[in-house]
Amino acid sequence: LSLLYFYLGVSGQVSQCAPAASSLRLRFVAQLSVNGCALFVHDTGASDGPHLAVEPLMCVTRSLKSLSPKVDLITQQMYVSIPVLMTDDGMLAEAQRQLQHLSPKSVTFAAVSEVNASTDANSTVRSIAFIWSPHESVGDLRIETDMDRSAYELSSELQLSSVESLQRIRLSAKLFLNGTYQTYQYRVSTQNHSFFDPSEYRLRYCPLPSCRQLRFIRSISLENCSVRVHQRLDIKGHFLIEPLLCHNISSLSSESIRYDFSRGKYYLKLNLLVQDEASLQTVRTKLADFSPLSVEFMRLWTAERSVSSSLSARFEVGPLMVSANWRSAQLRLYCSSLNQCGAARFSALSEPVDLWRHLKWRTSSLVANQCLLMSHKHLSSWRMKTIGSSPSCSTYNSCRNIPSLLRSKIVSFETFRSLPDGRWFVTIQQRVSGSVSFQRTWAEYETGFGHDTDFWIGLSAISLLSTGGATLRVEMRLWNGSELHAEYAGFQVGDASSRYRMTYREMLPERSTVSWDAMEHNNRS
Repeated sequence: LSLLYFYLGVSGQVSQCAPAASSLRLRFVAQLSVNGCALFVHDTGASDGPHLAVEPLMCVTRSLKSLSPKVDLITQQMYVSIPVLMTDDGMLAEAQRQLQHLSPKSVTFAAVSEVNASTDANSTVRSIAFIWSPHESVGDLRIETDMDRSAYELSSELQLSSVESLQRIRLSAKLFLNGTYQTYQYRVSTQNHSFFDPSEYRLRYCPLPSCRQLRFIRSISLENCSVRVHQRLDIKGHFLIEPLLCHNISSLSSESIRYDFSRGKYYLKLNLLVQDEASLQTVRTKLADFSPLSVEFMRLWTAERSVSSSLSARFEVGPLMVSANWRSAQLRLYCSSLNQCGAARFSALSEPVDLWRHLKWRTSSLVANQCLLMSHKHLSSWRMKTIGSSPSCSTYNSCRNIPSLLRSKIVSFETFRSLPDGRWFVTIQQRVSGSVSFQRTWAEYETGFGHDTDFWIGLSAISLLSTGGATLRVEMRLWNGSELHAEYAGFQVGDASSRYRMTYREMLPERSTVSWDAMEHNNRS
């Protein structure tokens, strides 16, 4: 009978790991975010109550903007030194506060005996070392470059792209717990900008059972995505929301195109929302008929990604990287060129479905650190925009020429602009600063000239864009700041054989703020 009681007692402990043959494995308790750094907490399995061990922080808390190369006087090699925080009493105290609901007997940092550093195979870093001794709170990550680059170049790269560069570095720490050593792998993180691949950390944790006490209630539409809501059957009035994984289109700016120095590739940074307070309040409101006592998000545990062959043939899709506080995530679309990344950004801005229909997720979510809920369907990260809001062309022929003009860099995605009514235009001429002279030769007007601010894209490009007829919009800003515009239908420019003769069908008074046709005497010129 006592053996039976013992078996029931052990089986009732959710997610308790069985001891391994050679060492006692830890039971994962929580992953916290403290002062912008991730903390991984385990129960040591001691018999006298919960004694919690926190893994080393491996977090860079200082700015890399002021990095300067140093010299190893023995090897005569130059290197860059980065301080990595291992332990911190203030962060430990905050972790204890966040873990009060577990009533722990103690919360301490795990004892670390040694730390080793290495790099990914395709990293441009020549060698690295981690200089640290036990009981020190900060370690020194030293990075030397290969023979083709100077330490000054490496220093500049780390300042410009610290997150991308540090993610190529792996740290291996040996932790001493319960009389045994266990080795864990880490990526160096940066404070308040830490994103990590959950799959790299899930391998060390105990297997968690599937949640049985949940019932799906409904899907709720939010501003830019939809969420799935579940009810806990074991706790009355408690509702849970699956992680969102919705694309935050407002975050797509020119700075979303970044350069990964460690891989030598451009990429488009796509931000995904995992959970936020605004969505939580919306769901609470829409669940009013259930009189909920509490509503909260589940924590994203894994995200199995499905990528279409059409997308993978053109882009390399990186892993989903989740922030240390589990509120946001990032996905990188690696491009073959800067121009290709610009095309992807333009597509995501103008019609998100053109990008996100190629990516779907099947997630598993953590419920109260006890069990996992696997989603029963593939989730999409987009909602379609209003019909007619995406770029359209007046004729097939003019639309067909846009890709070739983009490839030849005659037209760039920076010249595309949308109006509040949903229409898109390509800017063919712009004069703002007066820094470019427009007194040019015939050949220059044929091929184009200027820079980002003041330019003329060229008669040959305009001829291709207006094949079959297009709408011309002329915008003017007067000396007193007032603005005028006029639009013309059926605008078309012939090819070189016609000496680029310009024609248009009519001015559109209903789409113009001026009443006179100022181009009438130029028609057919």
